[in-house]
Amino acid sequence: MAIKDQILTILEKSRTAELEFIANLTEIQKGAPGTYENWTAKDNVAHSNYWVDVRGARIVTFLSGEELKSLPQYEQANSECYEQFADSSWDEVQAFAEGAHKQIVEAVRRLDEEALMGSAIGTEERKLWDEIVEIAYTHKLNHYSQFYQDHGQKKKAGQLLSEWVELVSPLDEEPEWQGNVHYNAACSLALAGDTEGALVELRKGLELRPSSKAWSRLDSDLESLHNLPEYKELYAPAFWWEALEANPQAEAVADQFMRMLSMFRIAVSAFSEEAWREGDSLYQRPAGLALHIAQSIDFYSALKPGDRSEDPLTQIAWEERDAAKLPSQKELLGYLDKVEVRLASFIAMSDFQADEKLFPWTGITVLSRVQYNLRHAQHHLADMAMELQRRGFRPPDWQ
Repeated sequence: MAIKDQILTILEKSRTAELEFIANLTEIQKGAPGTYENWTAKDNVAHSNYWVDVRGARIVTFLSGEELKSLPQYEQANSECYEQFADSSWDEVQAFAEGAHKQIVEAVRRLDEEALMGSAIGTEERKLWDEIVEIAYTHKLNHYSQFYQDHGQKKKAGQLLSEWVELVSPLDEEPEWQGNVHYNAACSLALAGDTEGALVELRKGLELRPSSKAWSRLDSDLESLHNLPEYKELYAPAFWWEALEANPQAEAVADQFMRMLSMFRIAVSAFSEEAWREGDSLYQRPAGLALHIAQSIDFYSALKPGDRSEDPLTQIAWEERDAAKLPSQKELLGYLDKVEVRLASFIAMSDFQADEKLFPWTGITVLSRVQYNLRHAQHHLADMAMELQRRGFRPPDWQ
């Protein structure tokens, strides 16, 4: 099926889902007062369609050849949208929603396949069809699904996500897209009470789209999975859970380090074997730079003087001029496995408010040292990402 036909089908399904959402509301829900911090069903409908209207109008402007204006700033626009519709009747909001829907449908009908498969208007970061699906379908469903959950209707929320999965899955075979599809399938199954099926889908989703891992631990859609051992294994290795459950500070620190380390591993693996030991300077040589990052994390994870791992790579200077003496990617990742276990133990066992005595140059408390360690690793990880880009390799996605 042509991409245009698929998008038009999705737009009609989005509108149908919206009408069903409105029809299922009780009179109390329809008449409930709200605030900007606590949106009612009417506020959600107005907000969702405000952005459909903005993007639809933008496509119409693009097709007419007129000059495009910048998109409104998100939070300011949301606030203005709330004020605009807060005192509107349901009939007025529904009329606005119908108009926004018709506008974007007509705009899509005027677009050809090449335009839909091309870059979104004003950015090269995503395809136009992706932007349309996101704003006119996914965004709406997220709001309506959350409303259902907040009002004790988890099965209805799961049904919305299940329909989303069925419709959007054929749009793109790329891992990032399919990872998102499997992730939402997991959410749908979890809300429906099928924890076993949800875990299967979630595993696929996180393998294809690792950037979803951190959010998955906070996602209310997956709340029924959060205490299951199988879920915990998906989110983090067992040695991290003592830190994650120690206290709020340790949890936050562990979470940030885990994200950084995941990106670091991806960066290490992204270089070719030939490029791994090459570089015009020490800070452009991936093998040495990666060793420096791992050794520094190791060094600053000490719980007492002289505390350090016994891996042979601790004896190699990262500035070693003979590149052949530097570790291979496999050796570096093996060393990092040990370092990560030490880091997790350090975070779990440390009193972050205690005075910093081992490394006073990092700050006055142990928390200062932790932040110093993380900042240092991220600084040099950025160096590696720049080298990947410069050499034509893909850098790690942000996590």
